[in-house]
Amino acid sequence: LAIMQGAPGCVPWGVINAFLNDYLSSDRNLSVEGSTLVILLFGVGNFAGTLAGGLGCSYLYKHYGARAPSVLSSTTTIAACVPLWALINIDFNSVYGKPHYLLMGAVSVVAGVFSGVTGPIVKATLQNVTLPTSRGQAFALLNILD
Repeated sequence: LAIMQGAPGCVPWGVINAFLNDYLSSDRNLSVEGSTLVILLFGVGNFAGTLAGGLGCSYLYKHYGARAPSVLSSTTTIAACVPLWALINIDFNSVYGKPHYLLMGAVSVVAGVFSGVTGPIVKATLQNVTLPTSRGQAFALLNILD
């Protein structure tokens, strides 16, 4: 199940990495530098979310059992939809018609944090449910599909 979620999960990441920069600069009237800054802040948030996901998974696993990290993973994945939707659909222009980069950057960081939590939890779950003799094959398959 952890491996099967990888292939469909590649589509949104591909769209974010390939097209969001172009969408923000052409359709939302941001400069190329401004839209690149928003994508950079998304990446910084994603890095922080990956760290938080690893630490949160470890804490929840130790204190609440093996099922608790999946609740964190599913909750943050669903929560990531809201700031990503806002980043795409809400007009962040100020009263004077110029983009409000601070607000847009904050939404981008929050979207990155929420979307980055799931990665380490999926890998930890896969490591816990796979036999040591087939763990290498399982992770190779995950890396191909994820």
